[in-house]
Parts: sequence; C-alpha cells; structure tokens
Amino acid sequence: MVRMIHALEHRRVLLSRLIRNNSTILLTILPVALFAGCYAFVSDETAPEWTDPIGARNDIAAIASGTGGPGAAVYNARCAVCHQMNGKGIRGVYPSLVGSDITLGDEQLAVLIILHGLQGPIERDGVKFNGVMQPWKNDLSDQEIADVTTYIRTSWGNSASEVSLEMVQEIRDRTRSKIGAFTEEELLSTL
Repeated sequence: MVRMIHALEHRRVLLSRLIRNNSTILLTILPVALFAGCYAFVSDETAPEWTDPIGARNDIAAIASGTGGPGAAVYNARCAVCHQMNGKGIRGVYPSLVGSDITLGDEQLAVLIILHGLQGPIERDGVKFNGVMQPWKNDLSDQEIADVTTYIRTSWGNSASEVSLEMVQEIRDRTRSKIGAFTEEELLSTL
C-alpha cells in the first residue's frame, strides 16, 4: 500500500512538471482535442436523445440515499469514498468508524472532526494512520452534520446516542474561529 501511495505521488509530481514545462502547448492542444472528441461520435443526421434532467437528479438522489434516512444519503455521498459503505475504512489509509472510540464516545468529537477535519498521526487498533480528513463545515449544513453523525453512531452495529441539530449549532458557533484540522491531541483537549 505504501509503495502504491509513493508511486501515485511520483506520477503526480511528473504530471505536474509536464504541465508546468509544457503548459503553453497543452493549453493550445487541449481545447482542440476536447472539442474534436465531442464530435467524434456524433452524426448531424440524428438528433440527440433528450433525457429528463430532473429524473436524472432523482435517480442520483435515490442512489445516494440508500437506506437509513438523510444521514445515509450524506454518508453515501460524502464519506463512503474513504470510510467505505460498510464503515470499515481502508486499513492503514482511512480508519474504521465501526466500534471506534471516537465514533461511539463523546458525540462532540465526531461533530468536531466532521466540521473541522482531522490530521494524523493517529493509531486505531494497532494500525497507524497519517493523513488528513477534510473539513466539511463549508459543505454541509448543521442538519446534515447532525444526520450523518447520528447515522455513523447508529450503523454497522454501532449503538450510540443520536446527535441533535442544536448540539451541532452550538459546536459550530463555539469553534467558528478554528483554523485548520484538529490533531488528535487538540481534539481530545476540547473535552
């Protein structure tokens, strides 16, 4: 897994250099290639088939919501990419939310992490993680944070109390001036 991460980072650096060194050429060729690609498989003889955009939006919402109410919809759309649909994360990359002390403990901790993010190093069940979880304070409403936190605390065998909208509002107001993600030490010192 570490090799894969290093290989991806190496590719990112090479791509960044390629773009930096050849930006004029790329910026000239890219629009032409994209424009040509758009028409590569289109015939002017056949009118394009119209699909209902509202129906498409409803399909996407149905996929995102799954079961479990509004918290599941937020989780599936925002959290499952890293923490996976089963909440177990990816060993050594993204920590599990199943049975986690942070998930099941003081509900303020989960809300603080969702609002402001968390940056490692951390250790869970003998596995070390050293990454950054992005903050969601600018992307999720207080109600969405309450819903997703409740969903996480009551799914996959977790059985902790629900999180209220009022609690999220109070925590957001209290920590509004927080800049950057919490470290685990900072997070625990908030209790």
